[in-house]
Amino acid sequence: MRLPKTREIYPLMRSGALIALLPAMIRVMPVPRVLSVLEPKKRRRDCTLSIYELAHIVNALSRRAPRLGVGECLIRSFVLYSLLRRFAYDPVLLIGIRFADNNLDCHSWIEVDGEPLCELNNPRGNFKVLYMYGEV
Repeated sequence: MRLPKTREIYPLMRSGALIALLPAMIRVMPVPRVLSVLEPKKRRRDCTLSIYELAHIVNALSRRAPRLGVGECLIRSFVLYSLLRRFAYDPVLLIGIRFADNNLDCHSWIEVDGEPLCELNNPRGNFKVLYMYGEV
């Protein structure tokens, strides 16, 4: 494990704090209210990290954190949305569903300029989008 670079410390701390708080927030508040709380008051344009570096930070933290019954993809998407907005990017948060093996399967992901982040395949091919939040 490597030590974080100076420019990664703020995103790491912000992401870690949000990951710790989000499971409880999601359980007691509706999704639109949680997202409005996560919306940054100020947007900084001085970030030297790319969207992919920010996505990597959030992905690494969300995989290791306790989620208390909340899906990893939902936590990751909410934190990544907030972090990207904070650093003046324009992400879109999507929540989709599909029926697989007689089960309802849900997934959440982030897109920037129509491209999904932290996804091996484009989820739009497998999930019907039910909810979108952000710049469209």
